[in-house]
Amino acid sequence: MEDEFVVREKKILSILEQEMENGEAMAAAVNRIAEEMLLGEKGYAPADVRKNVVFNVALGEEKATSFVDFLVSVDNRNAMVVKCASGSLSSRERHVVAAARVIGDFPVPVAVVMDPMSAVVLDGLTGRIMGEGFEAIPTKARLAAMLSGREIKPFPHEKIDREKRILLAFDAIRCCVPQGVDGGVNLTDLPDEKTCS
Repeated sequence: MEDEFVVREKKILSILEQEMENGEAMAAAVNRIAEEMLLGEKGYAPADVRKNVVFNVALGEEKATSFVDFLVSVDNRNAMVVKCASGSLSSRERHVVAAARVIGDFPVPVAVVMDPMSAVVLDGLTGRIMGEGFEAIPTKARLAAMLSGREIKPFPHEKIDREKRILLAFDAIRCCVPQGVDGGVNLTDLPDEKTCS
């Protein structure tokens, strides 16, 4: 007969597995909604929208990868990142802003986090909320106008490591919990795309 601790541990693991499955299904649904919206009513061409963009994050001597669900380009410039969430949007705002600041040599000016019910649009440079709701996600024409004449400078070097730490901490919360009883995040073991999607 199993002792009480083992039975409780099995129940907890079962609940966690169900929660993860539900979260993955919800994230897949949000991804479909986002893609249809971007390519449909928002007016972006398929060539403007890259899906499941994985990028390297180097922090000192450690290396890791992160990703955004969508990277939208306008006039051959990275203009907007989108991260799809299955939970609270307010808890993911900082995550998407950090991704916008770290994804390339220059920060992406617009960052969006969305769930099946709503979206929050943020300025990728300042972190300020620009709008809420699906209607706040800029159309291709509006995003081009927003970027017209706007000079994007590299994110300040003295602040970039902090942004990388924030990004990786959120990634660890999202995709690194089910790594066995030892848990933790090993930045030297690069996760594959399946681990974080």
